[in-house]
Amino acid sequence: MRRVTMATCMALVVTPAWAAEPFDGRWAADLSVCVSENGAISPIVVTSLALRWGEAACAIRTSYRVKDIWHIGARCWAEGATSDVPIKLLMRGERLVLDWAGARPEEFRRCP
Repeated sequence: MRRVTMATCMALVVTPAWAAEPFDGRWAADLSVCVSENGAISPIVVTSLALRWGEAACAIRTSYRVKDIWHIGARCWAEGATSDVPIKLLMRGERLVLDWAGARPEEFRRCP
């Protein structure tokens, strides 16, 4: 019995909580951006480790999830500036709402 318990605990430790999260993927407010060849506007790419879009990126340093909201403490950089940014990602049906400090929340749809 102890082996099964230890193996189960190890599986929980090794498997990230976000492994099959609905947040992962490419997201855009306008789906035409998903196939656009224009580099000026690009979809947001969300992974368990980072958020990236265009020339900007945020590395996820801390995070926790409460129901459908993923709370993130990120280190972001763009245009030569670096800062710590609190981010919230909320699943609203099939849409992703991105909310970060001081900015108006934005709603995105998953790229096909």
